[in-house]
Amino acid sequence: MLHTVRRLAVVATFVAATLAAADDPTYTAVRSARLDGRKISVTNFTFDRDVFHVTLNGTLHLLAPVDNKTFGAVFVGQGSYQLKPASPSEMRQLALYANDDKLEILSDTFDDAVFFAAGLIDAAQKASPAQTGAADSRAASVYDDYVKRQKKDLHTNVHARVLQELLNGSAEPLFFAWVDGKKYPPAVIATDPLGWETLARIGIGMGGEQSVMWVVTGDHNGFWYSSRLRSEIEKGQGVIIPRLADAEHYLIDINIQKAEINGSTTMTFIAGPNVRLLPIELARRVRISSADISPASATPAWTPAAWVQEKYDEDPDASVIFATPLKTGEKYLLKIGYGGKEVLEDAGDGNFSVGARTSWYPNVGVFEDTATYELHFRVPQKFQIVAVGEETENRVDGDSRIAVWKATHPIRVAGFNYGKFKKLSQTDKDSGMTVDVYTNPGTPQIITEINRAIEGVSVAGFDDDEDSGPSGPSLNVDTAKLAQSAMADGINTARTGNAFFGPLAEKRVAITQQSQWFFGQSWPSLIYMPYLAFLNGMQRNTLGLTGIKDFIDEVGPHEFGHQWWGHQVGTRSYRDEWISEGFAHFTAALVVQQTGGWNKYNAFWERQRKNILEKGFKSTITPDQAGPISQGWRLATWQSPGAYDSIVYSKGAYILHMLRMTMQDRSKPIADEAFMAMMREFATTYAGKNASTGDFQRVLEKYATPSLKLTKDGKLDWFFRQWVYGTAIPRYASKIDFQDIGGGKYKISGTITQSEVPADFAAVVPIYVYFDKNNFAQLGKVPIVGSTTQQLNFEIALPKKPQKFAINALHDVLAR
Repeated sequence: MLHTVRRLAVVATFVAATLAAADDPTYTAVRSARLDGRKISVTNFTFDRDVFHVTLNGTLHLLAPVDNKTFGAVFVGQGSYQLKPASPSEMRQLALYANDDKLEILSDTFDDAVFFAAGLIDAAQKASPAQTGAADSRAASVYDDYVKRQKKDLHTNVHARVLQELLNGSAEPLFFAWVDGKKYPPAVIATDPLGWETLARIGIGMGGEQSVMWVVTGDHNGFWYSSRLRSEIEKGQGVIIPRLADAEHYLIDINIQKAEINGSTTMTFIAGPNVRLLPIELARRVRISSADISPASATPAWTPAAWVQEKYDEDPDASVIFATPLKTGEKYLLKIGYGGKEVLEDAGDGNFSVGARTSWYPNVGVFEDTATYELHFRVPQKFQIVAVGEETENRVDGDSRIAVWKATHPIRVAGFNYGKFKKLSQTDKDSGMTVDVYTNPGTPQIITEINRAIEGVSVAGFDDDEDSGPSGPSLNVDTAKLAQSAMADGINTARTGNAFFGPLAEKRVAITQQSQWFFGQSWPSLIYMPYLAFLNGMQRNTLGLTGIKDFIDEVGPHEFGHQWWGHQVGTRSYRDEWISEGFAHFTAALVVQQTGGWNKYNAFWERQRKNILEKGFKSTITPDQAGPISQGWRLATWQSPGAYDSIVYSKGAYILHMLRMTMQDRSKPIADEAFMAMMREFATTYAGKNASTGDFQRVLEKYATPSLKLTKDGKLDWFFRQWVYGTAIPRYASKIDFQDIGGGKYKISGTITQSEVPADFAAVVPIYVYFDKNNFAQLGKVPIVGSTTQQLNFEIALPKKPQKFAINALHDVLAR
């Protein structure tokens, strides 16, 4: 979301960035280090680091030391590595990537490798002291090839991570190896004591997981392995990795001209331990032009700082380097100037698409770290800004418009939309929330292109008026009319969310149109709706977009649901992402029920069931076979590219649905009373915090109804073991007969069979009685454990003669 600077200024920015990186001599030395002729001969040398076992027979050629520390080496000879996963789920993930169902230990051999691993080098030197001589040409070629791979394949500045270790220090050294194996694709195997996200800044919270195997090229690329240390898993307790910087406030000052941004961000933060190098999150095309540091005070005393930012299409991870270490626990101001072209895309006629969603401004981590924000925008007078928080100023200054938005309570990320807008606003007295809908009256380029494609064709659903000319019909989108639909979705979600999850701290939410067709997104108090949502049904059918009605109906409530799940309550790591996406998807389901009734709610879950169990496009396995929900986005492998959506979204939502149905008590005025109380407490307790799946389980156990307490200890380990950490999904069959025994009573007999599950798999299966097609009621719930058949034999009084009996009528349990 940022762009502005004339061509000369852009050139100056790129030159300044290059000079700033070169201004730090230690970084220059690390980046330019090459083999210096020192070498260590190794025979049957072994090195163990967490789950990795490396064996080397050959020669380690050392890189030139920096600050008297040898941080890297190139190996040439005969080597091998083994990876023994620390958990069953990671063993399963590794087996999927390796396409080996029987895999227990992944092993490969190699002829050369690159190591950034001071611990391995020190151990090798102790076994066999280094000898000096001329640099080996083959080893030099291997290292040069790696540097090219780092730029073109990894796109991760590993040298900056090495520099961080040299400047900040580390209790335990980094272990990083680039290995071109003979059996498996070239890969990074690494153990980083600061957590893998510090090394590969991919913008996704890894929860401090230290050990990884990362394949970055080919069709089978991905994180084959990622885990906490084996020792931590065995103890059941992870090490808390301290933050290098805890941001408290961002003051963002941005100038937008055309589709470019230029400006500065001043971050107020508390320094972590031993910080001289601070990694910065920033979109690769947004280039740093200055960096200054000051102790936090009313009158800052700015000192220039160097920064690292390589070419945008190579390994552009940004970092700021301070002349001296920051004082642990002290508060500082860091001001970064920047500009670039990656944030905004001009979609035509006053429509703009915001690209870099979370990294349009320099930050030290979004979603995981909350802060307050003050955003100042200077834009052309005819355009508007809609941003997070509340607008506190909007005035015209010559040809410019100045807008100020403030988020005075801590939020997880800042976002904005930019363009020409019409505003529709309504305050809903039932929820107490104000919903603003912003639509663009202009015609984006995509519509112009569609009209050219259909030129001369008479098609139902398009308006053929005098403006379209003699060539034929045109697609005219009146987004202002469809704003009413977006408003209705917003208000319905506000009411439903308030009832089930409790009120939000922020009482105003802006729903804004954007020009990307299928992509919706939610920021705190700000929602992006895809342009597709502003086409009516006839227009979508005409364009052949007949299968997306459900997406259109649900995308608004889903994104609004993120105001509770993802923004009010954050997630601890990618393994808990279902608490954001699954919970938001469940919110959409609740709105479907509130607006369309139980039949549409039931149809919603049938679609989710199929989405979980049916093989997707370009998949060799079904989503449920891709792994447990706790694998998060890593579920999307070459064998099942769509599994992340199917499991984290659909199965994540289904878990809440199952809990809701199991906890319902239809004898009470509000059948969902226990479930609603549980969800409200969870939303309140973890407001402003990052919740884990374990946190959710602990709140749920406080409100668990007797039907959920299947074990003597009353814990719900069984439920989470099956549905969050497991992959089994049962199949059911039933045969239920009834006999009229007079006096309004009926004898029920028959069987319910559960199959295709482990011996300890438990479920609570509901029995329903149908009096006619649309009139049915739940009779009770039957617990079943394992693949077995449960006998039914009981008598019951009914108000009228039943037509039939059935199980699982409302998709109460996810089943095949």
